[in-house]
Amino acid sequence: MANRFYFWKIQLFVSLALPIVLCSSLSVASEAEALNLLKAVENERMKYECFRICYTEHREEENKTVEQIVDFDHGKIRKEHLKTDRFGGMKSIFLGDFLYSMTSYDAKSVDLVTPKSVHAYGADIYDPRMLGLTVVMNQATSVTDCLLYTRRNNFSTQMTELNGKKVHLVVCDDGDDHWEFFIEEPSFRLLRKTLESPYIDMQIDSEYLNPKFYPFPSQVKAIRKEGKEHKTIRFNRTITVTNFEVKKSFPPEMFTLASLNLPLNATVTDYRINRTIGYWDGEKLVDDPVRISVQERQEIEEMLQQRQQHNQIVRYIMGTIGVLLIVFAVVLMIRKRVR
Repeated sequence: MANRFYFWKIQLFVSLALPIVLCSSLSVASEAEALNLLKAVENERMKYECFRICYTEHREEENKTVEQIVDFDHGKIRKEHLKTDRFGGMKSIFLGDFLYSMTSYDAKSVDLVTPKSVHAYGADIYDPRMLGLTVVMNQATSVTDCLLYTRRNNFSTQMTELNGKKVHLVVCDDGDDHWEFFIEEPSFRLLRKTLESPYIDMQIDSEYLNPKFYPFPSQVKAIRKEGKEHKTIRFNRTITVTNFEVKKSFPPEMFTLASLNLPLNATVTDYRINRTIGYWDGEKLVDDPVRISVQERQEIEEMLQQRQQHNQIVRYIMGTIGVLLIVFAVVLMIRKRVR
């Protein structure tokens, strides 16, 4: 009787514990698959280290459309917001530990700031490989950050459908935040990313209509609503890629102050030490303002050289004419004597 009771206890334990063990194993397997999918998306986005990408960004909340050109070379970034009737244009260069920001084409000053400083956010410069991965893009955020797997916990995955396609749905439930990633395989393109939380509702949809732009989407539509009832539209933006070109390299001056086409005596203010560090003389920074640029000085020198050459030619011609006149006079005198 005791043996039968003991055997019954074992059966009961197994029947209760086995589903828990199986569920735990499935959960671990699902989370591992979810992380692998997110890492695969990252690998595809990080495929190229040297390229130029052009796109237009329409900001519905600002009623503004700006065309942007981004040159990316192994972490160095040069970005130009083209000038329009409503926008003065902007140029920025990101060099890792610091960045240069020129807030308009007509600006007579350049800010030198660290990536995480308050002054840096106005530069609107960031790794363009984040297009379609987040709404808020800045130089302090990375592709890895956008995919969350190093910052959040509790991932899972399952198969679902999106716009008639079978895709992987990666879910992250971390506290009050519910994230969803819709990933296509085998291309590992992120088609949609959403966030639901008590005070934020976000959705990013990406289309890949032009294979020449891959791994970038051809168009991204992103909207972010905030507030207790998600009634405040904070961001409503559409990004349309117009060109993508892989490069072997860029000219070295592409990521220097010279590429910003600064006006003469433009000041560079280093906000790391809160002081002006120099004036642009047309080629480099100097300690004091200059009256004329290096280029103007070279043009003047070239003009003077040309004038000297011209004067030499004139003197030569006049000298030749003088000699000819003397010869002519001598010939006339000889003829008169002969007569």
